[in-house]
Amino acid sequence: MPSPRLPRTLALLCTVGLACGGGSKDAKKTDAKADAKADAKADAKADTKADTKAARPRARATEDARVAAPKGKVVVLGPLGGNLATARSALTAAGALNLAGNWGGGDLVVVQLGNQLGSGKEELAVLDLLDRLAGEATTAGGALYRINGANEILNVTLNFDGVSPQGFKDYAKEKPAADDPRIDGLPAAQRGRATAFAAGGPMAKKLAEQKLVLIAGDSVFAHAGVTEEHVKYGLDIMNGEGKKWMLGAEAMMPNMLSDLGPARTPKLRGNEPFCGEVESVLADLAVKRMVIVRGPEKSEASMCDGKLLRIGPISGDASGGGEYLEIVGDAAKFVPVPAAAK
Repeated sequence: MPSPRLPRTLALLCTVGLACGGGSKDAKKTDAKADAKADAKADAKADTKADTKAARPRARATEDARVAAPKGKVVVLGPLGGNLATARSALTAAGALNLAGNWGGGDLVVVQLGNQLGSGKEELAVLDLLDRLAGEATTAGGALYRINGANEILNVTLNFDGVSPQGFKDYAKEKPAADDPRIDGLPAAQRGRATAFAAGGPMAKKLAEQKLVLIAGDSVFAHAGVTEEHVKYGLDIMNGEGKKWMLGAEAMMPNMLSDLGPARTPKLRGNEPFCGEVESVLADLAVKRMVIVRGPEKSEASMCDGKLLRIGPISGDASGGGEYLEIVGDAAKFVPVPAAAK
């Protein structure tokens, strides 16, 4: 019986293997490959979209704010306020100062959170001690860093509220340049100190080497706090602007040294700090904790599940006696400052 004839079109398709069962395996492979490629492209697009949505704003440059990662223990001191005996007691208890009065901390890192100046009678002696220990610490493989606090900034603005009579006598021999309008109108007893601390003066130049914000290892340090606004503005920019102003290279005090800035903002120092902002800053800076100075009212030292640590003056305040903070790895603890020897 003769075979049935295929329609011409179908016969041609069979010839090239696209119908009548011929090449079906290859066609499936081709289709599968195309589908896989399309799926991969769709997944990649979806992942990119998800990543873009989840990405955090990247912090502006922080190379200047970051110092070498500590090799071991970090000790944090709050305001010293020109109190030499208490400063020595805290440094000795923390292992930074040995019985001979020299650096004894080896690779220890000490961070002092500003307000080295204050109402104490031994401001100059405190500054001299810190200068000497900083040099010795570097030689020994450690470090002593100081941050500018509110008192340092106020002194450069020639606001001497709270300065002791001795604090003026210490600089009485400093002679102002002729016709300096910043100094001419001040009481005679204040002009020596004003000459030393006015922008471009010898003490202001020393303060210019201290940062407003410092990052060491997995901690960020400031006197009053680091906010999202500061991160967005740029930590290195703030540090640089503060330095230029204190050196006398910029006539106007930068806005970020005012009440808005990390040395004076009240946002994180009270009893109800915004922990969401703290977490955002820590994420942007890739650190685990922020360490600042407590406000003057009675408040807690550890807030925001330990991500915000706040330390008082070494001589004590409304929240309790003097203390320093010790950080070892992921652990941080507050340690009482022994009573200063009389």
